[in-house]
Amino acid sequence: MKNRIIIFGSGQVGHDALMFFGSEYIECFCDNNGLLAGTEKYGKQVIPFEKLKKEYSDCIVMIAAAGNAAYEIAEQCEDNGIPDYLVYRQLREAFPEYDRTEMLHFISDSLNRMYIRKELYRRLAAQRRWQVDYFKSHADIRHMKPAAGKLKLRQEQCVRTSSTFFEKIEKLEIKPILYGGNLLGYVRHGGFIPWDDDIDFALIRGEYERLKTFCRRHIKTEEEWHKKTGGDEKEILPGFACYYWHLWHDHFSVVENGEDGYIAGMDFFPLEYYADHYSTGELSRLAAQVRDAAVCKNIEEEKIQCMQRALEKNRKNTAEKSSQIYFGLDNMDLYSRFHRGQFIPKDVVFPLRKVLWEGENFWVPNKAEEFLAYEYEHPWDFPDDVGIPLHHNLSREEM
Repeated sequence: MKNRIIIFGSGQVGHDALMFFGSEYIECFCDNNGLLAGTEKYGKQVIPFEKLKKEYSDCIVMIAAAGNAAYEIAEQCEDNGIPDYLVYRQLREAFPEYDRTEMLHFISDSLNRMYIRKELYRRLAAQRRWQVDYFKSHADIRHMKPAAGKLKLRQEQCVRTSSTFFEKIEKLEIKPILYGGNLLGYVRHGGFIPWDDDIDFALIRGEYERLKTFCRRHIKTEEEWHKKTGGDEKEILPGFACYYWHLWHDHFSVVENGEDGYIAGMDFFPLEYYADHYSTGELSRLAAQVRDAAVCKNIEEEKIQCMQRALEKNRKNTAEKSSQIYFGLDNMDLYSRFHRGQFIPKDVVFPLRKVLWEGENFWVPNKAEEFLAYEYEHPWDFPDDVGIPLHHNLSREEM
């Protein structure tokens, strides 16, 4: 066999691997126990992991540990740039009839080793799914600890940015409503969802358009900001030079570039009064047509224009005020959220209530928990993306 083998683990399983493959094919042992480094076991030198990384990159690492310890060593190898490893017990279970000669011939092929690792990943993924399902069935989502580390700092920055921005636009007389995951966090956790990393607000149509017009006149676009040119025709008001905004076909964002280099933004989504004669079935059919039309557009500007035409066409089915409210056509949640098949009664949303959330005052719907029932089918269950920030890559240690 061309590749020599290092057995990772010098206990009983390591001894079994040595006996199976034969001493002549084993270069040495590796062990995480620092007390064993430099000693000999079963006639073979025991090296520390650092030496394995530096001097034995051309060897096959045969992980010889029981149970979860084997998975932990596999993860250790992955994290340290050692991709060519196998788990001894998994290998023997997969090919119980192979003798030493057949096994050595099999693992000498790098494609065979890759196949075995793929099976290890599949088994490990299945185990993790089982663990997560067990956790979900035995834990109460309302009692999770809040975020910590960089994620907590991110959440605090989002709150400060929003509160400060709303103070600056007070003359617009708008009432941004905690929305989506942030409203869910208010009801379920008393603050942010522990793994959430952004902040969303809803605005009734008139206020949504008012804020959009203000941004168009007084705040640079993202493109203007990054080019540091353009937008000269705008009247950038005092205190607004640190912001830029970005319009999409299904919402818009306002972003603050902090002096410390920290960037935090707010996403805004429109809610619409729908005419009393209009039905959710009619809205669903229109939304399907709009979605299909937008998908065919290659650039965002074309999608925005497509959406504006649809909004104008559907203006006859909306109202300044009515008894029913729902997501606007240009609200991504109309296309991705759970739908109950009925509009939200006006009294679920209005009058708005001001509440203390993460140390600042924000507006929430009159009946916040009932409002959530129109956004989430199972708001009290652990979601599939539990623990995963959606907008920023953070390590486990940073959360």
